[in-house]
Amino acid sequence: MKKLITLTMALAFLAWAQVLAAKQNIPWDTKINTFSCSKQVAKLENFKGKVLLVNFFATYCPPCQVELLEFSDLYRKFNPQGLEILTFMVDQGGERVLPHLIYSKNIKYCVAIANDEILSAFDWPDILPTTFIIDQKGNIVKKYVGYAGKKELEKEILNLLKKN
Repeated sequence: MKKLITLTMALAFLAWAQVLAAKQNIPWDTKINTFSCSKQVAKLENFKGKVLLVNFFATYCPPCQVELLEFSDLYRKFNPQGLEILTFMVDQGGERVLPHLIYSKNIKYCVAIANDEILSAFDWPDILPTTFIIDQKGNIVKKYVGYAGKKELEKEILNLLKKN
């Protein structure tokens, strides 16, 4: 019985957290420490007007590695329609391993090093991976804690792109 109550409370908390996240706007003036990007990006505001997928990952996280590959597919498919992807590595000393990671996974979207300002802007997601879907106006419309799944992300992205 205690396990059922605990599980119910945990699910209620997660649902409540998603409602809060859906009402949050991202701070456009937040600076980004980009490592790999096809264009010069210094602030989140460079993504204004786009559907933005923001992800926090680590090299020691197997589901994160799967998502990085899935993001490449989503980027190829939806970037021409207005999707941008920005992933933040949270590993300490990640600058040393990022070139190999980007090359080996053939990543074309933006990869950045998470700094304190970014972690604060997104209320430091302490479970990895964590992914945010942000609409063209900067509203966080969905937050996924843990592996999100390509089909679920694709559905959300398509909904937002159709609204534009």
